[in-house]
Amino acid sequence: MTFKPRKLEYTLDSRLNNSLALLNEISLSNELLQAYELKVNLRPDFPVFICLLGGTGAGKSLLFNSLTGSKFSEVGVRRPCTKGVVICCPAASVHILKNLGTAWAIDKSTRIVSSDRENLRNIILVDTPDFDSVEKDNLIISNRFFVLSDVILFVASEEKYADLLGRNVLRRSLNWGKEIGVILNKALTETAFQDFSQSLKNELGELKLVKISRIAGIPEILDSAVEMEPLVSLISRFESLEQTRELRTLELHRLRSSLLTSLDTTAVELRRLRDRVSSAIVQIQQALNQATEEMESRLQVSPSQEVEQKIQIRLGDLLRKYDFLYVPRAALKSAVERIVSTVRCSVFSSQTEMFTNESDSTNLVRDLAENNCGGPLPQLEASIAKLNLHVAEILSSTEEFSDFRRIVSESFPKFTSEQIKTFYRDAFPDVEHLLEEEFEKFKNGLSTLDEIKLYGSYTLWSLFLITAEITIGGGLTLLDIALNTVIVPFIPKWLLKLKIIDILRDIAQRIDDQRREALRNILRGQADVYINIISDLAPDEEAINELVRMRNNLENVTQIV
Repeated sequence: MTFKPRKLEYTLDSRLNNSLALLNEISLSNELLQAYELKVNLRPDFPVFICLLGGTGAGKSLLFNSLTGSKFSEVGVRRPCTKGVVICCPAASVHILKNLGTAWAIDKSTRIVSSDRENLRNIILVDTPDFDSVEKDNLIISNRFFVLSDVILFVASEEKYADLLGRNVLRRSLNWGKEIGVILNKALTETAFQDFSQSLKNELGELKLVKISRIAGIPEILDSAVEMEPLVSLISRFESLEQTRELRTLELHRLRSSLLTSLDTTAVELRRLRDRVSSAIVQIQQALNQATEEMESRLQVSPSQEVEQKIQIRLGDLLRKYDFLYVPRAALKSAVERIVSTVRCSVFSSQTEMFTNESDSTNLVRDLAENNCGGPLPQLEASIAKLNLHVAEILSSTEEFSDFRRIVSESFPKFTSEQIKTFYRDAFPDVEHLLEEEFEKFKNGLSTLDEIKLYGSYTLWSLFLITAEITIGGGLTLLDIALNTVIVPFIPKWLLKLKIIDILRDIAQRIDDQRREALRNILRGQADVYINIISDLAPDEEAINELVRMRNNLENVTQIV
């Protein structure tokens, strides 16, 4: 049966601080998890993994062939010579190794051979590619077998015994508690061996160290017992099944300990990232609340002269559009003109000059028809600008958010003026539909006589439209001025008895509520752009919880073998 290990799946934005280190830690957790789950399910008498690790030209393949007694691994001076993996194991273990699959680089490039040598009956010997190879696949294979190994035979040559990469491999092996044997291959003199031994001792402490003397030419195997004796001494202890089981148990404990540490580190870093994301989002939401409150307060202020001028033009446009449907035309025209004049005088201390340029008037009427006329848009744009400033200040306030600031700035999420206009038009598109419903509702409640009166006086429909336009353009403040000063005197008493003023105020309130909700949604939409960008940076909470559950279950394991 093919081995199918579990795997931690996380996607992180490469622009995040420490993302590479975190992804490397996640990769390490996966490798440890796979190695642990594989080994914990092997039978108790399964052989130990002894892996030959070394740099280019160190002579791993020569030593592999010498230990197996056969020229299984290709030897040469090319860089690198070993590609893929060559594995020698007892015949009974061949099928198990073949079923490990690509999780452990066991594929078509892997060569698995068997040996009946007595000193290898409890050993799986692995000749790995060079850990300093320029081939990325070789690096991956070398690292995977490092994780899988129970024992590491580190091979160095006299030419490269001070190589930094080799020292890092040894240091990593010691940190993991690996069983280590060090071989200085191709040694020319005892002085070089002693120098190598002393430098390792000074840097890394006591290690099991043997010397293999240089042999002329390019030998493929060591034949003499004298040449082989140092190698045999390194693996002789594993001829005993009892010692093999003891080593496998110790290695499982080491694997579990390393896995617990890696899972803890991964969980802490993922939580830290998620907390950073949550903190930024909370502060952006607070900035949104502040910007919304400020916008709401500005909407309560009386409209500007520019808004009042636009409303005048819109009212004139409505008059031309609707008054021909009703009689008497002169009454309606007179009423509208008086509304415009009185509103202007009530709101402003000086007379506002009417527009006389026909093209300007036409453009403004078009803007009004597209819901671009009213006072809310300047307030909305100002609030969005303030929100953008607050977000920039939040992301610049601490180095903790430096990566968020960079990612947000690269995404260009700020709404443009044209986008804001489009959003507003889409969110608040059809006031006339609401007015049609109100008009029909009002008309259906009338007697036949009152309905005849309705069409015999100035149009209620135009009154509804004027109410809507004033509310949209100037808000409830301007509507109250218009209602109290000029509209009421021109409403027939029979219509006043039907509480038309309350109806107009109710209509205006609903329109104002819709308008404000549209403005809030657009402002919230700008905040959501930031929030969504930053939220996407956070790892999935359930995935983190699963990692923690896995870690706790692993810690509760009391018996490994």
